[in-house]
Amino acid sequence: MKNRIISSQVENHQVENQPDIPVSVAFIHGFLDEYGLDPYEFRLYAHIVRRTGGKPQGVCFASIATISAVCKISMRKTQQVIKNLISANFIVQNKRPGRTDEYRVRPATEWILPKDLERLRQDLKDSERIRRESIVKRLQISGQEVTEQED
Repeated sequence: MKNRIISSQVENHQVENQPDIPVSVAFIHGFLDEYGLDPYEFRLYAHIVRRTGGKPQGVCFASIATISAVCKISMRKTQQVIKNLISANFIVQNKRPGRTDEYRVRPATEWILPKDLERLRQDLKDSERIRRESIVKRLQISGQEVTEQED
């Protein structure tokens, strides 16, 4: 309820002299800011960190739909970026069938090196492209119509 009130106040620009509204809302450590995350990775990581309280034992239970809506990123792009963050060891995902997945932040000592981020992104794109091509071939062999989806 408190978050909805604050959200409403922000939307209506009613934030002057409100004790619940912090004067400064964020501090981003230079280590993270200069690590080499792309804007989508940075935004989703910041959201998950906020949801976990920034602690390795903290848990983000938000659904992909919720994360996507809050971060203003499409659901497909959110899924891709979460895969990137998992592969880069920024977060760990605990799948929970029938429920939302859990996400936890990992210590910076476990992250892949900044110089390896671009290669990781490309490897993930390549594996996704190969997976899609394989699906298209199977569908064509079975005689089903194939339509391309945009990311």
